[in-house]
Amino acid sequence: MSHKVPYVLVIDLGTTSLRLSVVDATGAVCAWRQSVVPETRDGEGLSWDGGALAAHALAHARALATDWALAGVAIANQRATALIWDAASGRPLGPVLSWSDTRTRDLDRAQRMRGVRFVPGLSASKWRWLLDAADPDGSRAKAGKLRIGTLESWLIWVLSDGAVHVSDHVNASHTGLFDLATLDWDHALARELDFDPSLLPRPVCNLPEGIVARALPGAPPILAVIGDQQASLYGQGCTEPGMAKITFGTSGVLNMVLGNAPFASPSRAAFGNVALSLPDAVSFGTEASVMSAGSSVEWLIRLGVLPEAAAIDRLVDPAMRSDTLFVAALHGLGVPHWQPHARATFFGLSDATGPAEMTRAVLDSIAAGTADVIEHMEQAVGRRLDRISIDGGLTRSHAFCAILAATVERPLHRTPVAEATTRGAALLALRALGLPSPPDEETPRLAAPRGTLPADRAGWQEAVALTLEHTKNRKTRNLKG
Repeated sequence: MSHKVPYVLVIDLGTTSLRLSVVDATGAVCAWRQSVVPETRDGEGLSWDGGALAAHALAHARALATDWALAGVAIANQRATALIWDAASGRPLGPVLSWSDTRTRDLDRAQRMRGVRFVPGLSASKWRWLLDAADPDGSRAKAGKLRIGTLESWLIWVLSDGAVHVSDHVNASHTGLFDLATLDWDHALARELDFDPSLLPRPVCNLPEGIVARALPGAPPILAVIGDQQASLYGQGCTEPGMAKITFGTSGVLNMVLGNAPFASPSRAAFGNVALSLPDAVSFGTEASVMSAGSSVEWLIRLGVLPEAAAIDRLVDPAMRSDTLFVAALHGLGVPHWQPHARATFFGLSDATGPAEMTRAVLDSIAAGTADVIEHMEQAVGRRLDRISIDGGLTRSHAFCAILAATVERPLHRTPVAEATTRGAALLALRALGLPSPPDEETPRLAAPRGTLPADRAGWQEAVALTLEHTKNRKTRNLKG
């Protein structure tokens, strides 16, 4: 197939699916594939088979690269997800541990008790857990036979036929092992965790040079690599200090652009990261999240309470609030509690409670949690967020957007782009090619229809307090037992 304009292949490896898109110079999606990679979900969290992930991504990428003359490849991926592999064979050793996986919580606690400055739940402790399982005496790591990485590192390794081992600054800043001031690994902490230097990928900016996807037809260059949330931030035009977005995917992630200096006051309310790293400039940001957003809706679907996500607007009337309360803690509670042991809870169920009431309670919980996260972020950065762009699957629901707007009482703008993550990664690749970015489409402020009832934040906060108390009591009983 012959084409006269440049096309970019975007590989977006998220928590729930793999999406591949061919995007042209105007930002339009010309071809698209989406599939689900088999997962393992249990009481410890979520994981995948690394070999299956690679085979799945390669099969779809090769099919699209055969049909389209690609000018390059862009990668966006869920961050903090970790794996290790054999440097010679490329075979993953152990599972790929999701960002939400909790099996490292005891290791996190032990490191903090030792006085190690350590962010729990990020990639570093997952790497340590995987290495302890696959290389308990450390001999293979010391001999330079192993590699560790996050998903973009793994995809680049696979696409380059094992020739390149790198991590972009955005993904690296979510490992818990990266120094924002130097844009390099925290080597002192790496020594504390007993990571041999040969294990670590080379840090690169979001527009790396000289990386070729040898595994694809035509061997196109890998032009752009970025974590999914920051790809969405860029895709929604949030490039100036003070701009912010919330993506309602598996979780609800709030990102804000700070400027050319790292976040000075990381806390339980917000932590610092890299928002965008270009060859000539770096923009830093800050982030906080609602741990369970879209995953709560998916859970209702798996239970049969909700037939499909599209049914939300048929079931839920924004002008009618449920007497039922829900605490969205399927992956624990995040800002500001950080309780991975907390579990989702319904309050106020009766024999009159039906799918509509339960669904409204779930939407209210996400909206109330979002309002809390916004307020904590504002306190952390010392300014009010005066414009917030929103995207993600949940924003397709008019009922959810109405409840959210009424609850957070901030200027919300729903992005017209269906896949802001794909757009952001594609725009970066086009930038690497020296092409201008397509203009952003201006969107009006999202207004809640008259009569919309906001989430009961006071009631929700009481429910969260009860959930935390139950979590504490359950841990005490387990220790005694």
